[in-house]
Amino acid sequence: MLERHKKHLAVTRGWLNGKGYHKAAQALELVRKLETGFRKDGLTPAFHHQLSVARLVMTLSDHLLYPEETITAAFLHDLLEDHSDIYTKQDVENLFGVRVANAVWALTKKSRGIVKEYEIYFGDMENDEIASIVKLADRAHNIQTMNGVFTNEKQKKYVSEVDTWFFPMGKAARRNFPRQLMAYENLKILLRCQCKLVNIYLGVKPAEPPKINLHKQRGNYAT
Repeated sequence: MLERHKKHLAVTRGWLNGKGYHKAAQALELVRKLETGFRKDGLTPAFHHQLSVARLVMTLSDHLLYPEETITAAFLHDLLEDHSDIYTKQDVENLFGVRVANAVWALTKKSRGIVKEYEIYFGDMENDEIASIVKLADRAHNIQTMNGVFTNEKQKKYVSEVDTWFFPMGKAARRNFPRQLMAYENLKILLRCQCKLVNIYLGVKPAEPPKINLHKQRGNYAT
């Protein structure tokens, strides 16, 4: 795992430098120095999460309004939650600009005693062209890596939240930022496939489709 992480890190650095995305490269190094431990499996470097989310966002860059800023926010998306003792929103703005700072704040559910209600949290993200993309990518990586780390109940919760909160947020953001349509579609398809596989693994039965009286529907249509 460590060798794979090092390879991904080297490729990402090279790609960012080749694109001239110096702010994103700066964000990579900032978070890499902060996240020095390991994830809950005890094998994966802690920074691998932020790196993986950013790499997923990189694959969508041709469909993003602000590709460098979105990749930058992907590296920084946990900064104000996990390191609020060091960094503030103003610090992020000073280093990376107001657009990235607003997105990172929208991605922050709790920081320095402030805890956002889910309605406010997801409402803020659906109105931010950067945060909405990063949050979907973040959940995709969480689902990808939670097997063997999270309990079955927590895995079910993460999957159920996709239908309850993430898909509605993504749908609203797609309407708000139609130029990013293909990025939202890509992430929706990825999440849908992931959730289906997790539910199969956990033995969760799919919801019954609504029963429709076709004769009644045709009758209504005809009138």
